[in-house]
This record gives sequence, structure tokens and C-alpha cells, in this order.
Amino acid sequence: MPMNRIHVCVLASFSAALTAQSHVVAPAANTTTDALAYEWFAGAEAPLRQQILVGASHLTAMVGRQITALELRRTAVNETYSGGSADLAVDLSTSPSAASSASNTFATNIGPDLTNVFAGTITLPPSPNTGSAGSQVAWSAANTIQIPLSTPFPYNGGTLCIDITGTPISGQQTWWMTDAAEEVVAGTAVLELGPGCGIYGGPQHQWSMVARRSLVPGGQAVFRAEGPANSLGIAFFGEALPTPFPLSMVGIPTAGCNCHIDPMQPFVALPVLFEPEVHPLLGAMATAEILVPLPAVPPVLGFQMTTQWFELTQLALSNAIRWQVASAMPTLDMALVEGNPTLSTGTVTNYLAPVVRFEYQ
Repeated sequence: MPMNRIHVCVLASFSAALTAQSHVVAPAANTTTDALAYEWFAGAEAPLRQQILVGASHLTAMVGRQITALELRRTAVNETYSGGSADLAVDLSTSPSAASSASNTFATNIGPDLTNVFAGTITLPPSPNTGSAGSQVAWSAANTIQIPLSTPFPYNGGTLCIDITGTPISGQQTWWMTDAAEEVVAGTAVLELGPGCGIYGGPQHQWSMVARRSLVPGGQAVFRAEGPANSLGIAFFGEALPTPFPLSMVGIPTAGCNCHIDPMQPFVALPVLFEPEVHPLLGAMATAEILVPLPAVPPVLGFQMTTQWFELTQLALSNAIRWQVASAMPTLDMALVEGNPTLSTGTVTNYLAPVVRFEYQ
């Protein structure tokens, strides 16, 4: 064979190798095996915004390369998906936030290299029964939603923010749940102290709660309370009393109200409005929410505190909650922020996120 033809063949093979599509799955442990949890696909049934933050530890193979497509695989479950479609807008950026410290404010997680990589209609394929949870599930056309990027995104390291806004299409709505990785961090504990008083929270007046799985170093602990719409609540954080005392001891004669926070020890009082619920069947009920950042540092491991709410219009105290931060650092290095597309904030889970396969070249 002439030498010039050998050169041409070598160059052609080298060029093909450079443009060949490769894949990486985050987390890699779920490349073929179904993960522990599942998540909505944005827009399949309802409007939804999802930010998936993927830490650099999952993406080392893509550094210096271009992402050309995103794929989400269905969860393994004993049911058939009928298929449908949804309108999507997808942006990618290098987030200034680590996955473990993702913000509930969508804009905070977006980096300066924000790029719209897809806008249009996506097909949610009909998918047959895949068996029970934990099964091996292939990235086949029937099991996978593929989002081809109209603009390839160069990945140069750091936390990748996948920002998806999904809108349902009339007549094309469908039940389609994607596979999601969930990290179970040992050591998180919650102990109810009560009951509270007032008209909310059922017979035990448990109208105060904490999202147990949010008590993770590097995340945001989520505290909520139910109360009258537009009233003011005060959340007290401090040490628990060995023996609670009635409010009547301080001149507030509300029946059945007992204070569990020790006023003689350092405490924090945070005022919060009870925001009305949008559902008409919930009437005047409203929710107050406080997000408390938990630094990812060793002193936070196993940290304990007690929280109790006071609602001003009823002069009522909630049940108190003694809570403890997880005793181990999270290692998932992924997070999910999701909520209503019309709002600027969503709910953060830094222990759960959809399994994503990246196509790159």
C-alpha cells in the first residue's frame, strides 16, 4: 500500500476516535443497576423546574470535552409506562455552589457560563415493565429519555448545574418516573416533645416539624410549622428543659401550652410569617418555613438542638422537636433543587438526585 494512503487511513481513524461519542453516568455505581429512589420527570404531568447539581467527582472523564446529550433512565418498577411528551427548556452552567451546599434559590446555583442547550418538545417513550426495584436496567430507547443538546456544552471541571424547566402538553401528560440515587446517611435523629396547643396539628397539636433527611452536614435543615394565614410565628432554637413549664407561669393563660426551651440557656428566636396555602380546600391554613444552613465541618456531626414555635394570634406553642444532625458527611456529591417554575426558590435535597447519563465527545 502506498505510504500516502497509510497516512490517510491513520488520520481518518484518529479523527473518528476524536468525534466518537462516549458516555459517563452519575453516579457510576448506577451505570446499569437501578438506584434506590425515583423522581418526577419535569413536565411529564405538571409544570416543574429541576436543577440537578453534579459534583466534579462524577465527571472527571469529561474534563476538556463537550457534552452533546443528557439522558435520564426510568426507575425499575413493576409497571408499564404509556409514553407521552413534554416541552422542555434546558440550561447548563458551571455552578458556584458545591452539590453538598446547593441553595434553595435557583439563581444562586447558576454559573456565569450559562448556556441554553435545548428548547423544544421531548418524547417520553412507552416503556415496558422493568421488574422490581434494584434490577438492572439498560439505557435502551424504551427506558430512556434523551435530551440532545442543540449547543454542545464544554465541561472544564467544577460542579455542573443542569437546569430543566418542563411544561406538560395537553393530551400528552403521562406517568414517567426517572431513576434517582439516594444516600442514606446514618445518625440523623428526631424526638418529638409535646404535645403543643392551639387549633392546628391534630389531637396532639403537632403543628411543628423538621425534614429528617435534611439534617445533613453541608445541607439546609428544613423546619416548618402550620398556623393561621398571614400570622406571625417565632421559632425558638435552644436547649431543651428537663421539665417543661406552662405558659401561665409567665402570664400567658393559654390552656395546655408548655414551654420546652430553656430560657436560661443561650437561644435564638427567628420570626417568620405563615404564608397561605394555594389549595382552596386548605382554607385559612398556612405554612411557615425556616432553612438553616448546616456547614460541612466536623463539629456539626451529631450536633443536637431543640426547636419550638410560638404563634402570636393564638398565643400558642407547638410541639417541640429535639433534633440531631447526621453523624457522617454525605458523599453523594449530587443534589436536586425543584419547585414551581414561577417561583424563585425550590426544595433542596443534597442526599437525592436523578441518575444522569452524559454523552460527550
